[in-house]
Formats: sequence, C-alpha cells, structure tokens
Amino acid sequence: MSLDPAEPPIPEDPEEEIIPYVGPPKLLPVVIKTGEEDFEQLVAFKCKLYRFRNEEWKQRGQGILKFLQHKETKKCRLLMRQDATYFIRADHIISEAIVKSLFHQFGYEWIGQDHSDGEAKLEQFCVKLENEEDFDNFYQQYEECRILNKDED
Repeated sequence: MSLDPAEPPIPEDPEEEIIPYVGPPKLLPVVIKTGEEDFEQLVAFKCKLYRFRNEEWKQRGQGILKFLQHKETKKCRLLMRQDATYFIRADHIISEAIVKSLFHQFGYEWIGQDHSDGEAKLEQFCVKLENEEDFDNFYQQYEECRILNKDED
C-alpha cells in the first residue's frame, strides 16, 4: 500500500473493500474578531509593561503596545498584547498625565482605568521601551492622544 497522500490507497487483499479517495479536507476561512476593527492604529512599540501591585512593580507582559484611535468618535486608547499568546495586558482610554519613570532609563509611568482583566480598575503602569527614539516618540504620541481625548469630552 502506498503512503503518498496524493495517491488513492490500493488494497493488498483483492477482497478488501475499496474506499474512494476524496483528498485532504478543505478548511473554510475563519474571521477572527479582535475588538480592534473599529480602530485605526496610530503607532506601535515593542516594550515591557509593568503594573504596580502590593507595593512593588510586577511585570505584566512583553509585547506590542499600540495607540489606537476610534474611526467615528476619534477617542484614543492604549492596547498592549502579550507576545505569542496575544492576551490583552493593558486596555484603556488615555486620559491621565504621564511622567518619566524612576524605575527605568527609557520608561514612563501613568495611571489608567484598565479593562484588560474584564472589569474596569484604576491601575498604575510603567512601560520600558527599547531605545531613546522610542522613548521620545512614545511620550509625544501619548500627549497627543491625551490632548485629543480631553478635547473630545
């Protein structure tokens, strides 16, 4: 009997019933909703995200942090997904001021009404960026979004 999947199986025993070969199954395309369909990505950064819990900074995840703007309301939000698993690690509307972090040379801290765990909670975050260019661009984008959201209220 041949092991090639492109060839139909030929039984070695002549009395064995021949089952017609129909080929590999055809997979239908699957549409995956991420919740980002109504948003336009403004910029994205590779970073590590920390959350202040129990009097210390704990790593929340490492991945891509995106600034997203709603196509209709023009409100900006910050969304961070974990590398490989794509779990949401931060998801909130940008509203509070940002400050340079004492925790890391290329870091910023802020407070946000986070929805990443399913319920809205006020959380303190710190982001560690890879280089000085990302550090400067992150601050500029955050401030632009904060001012834009303030004007929308």
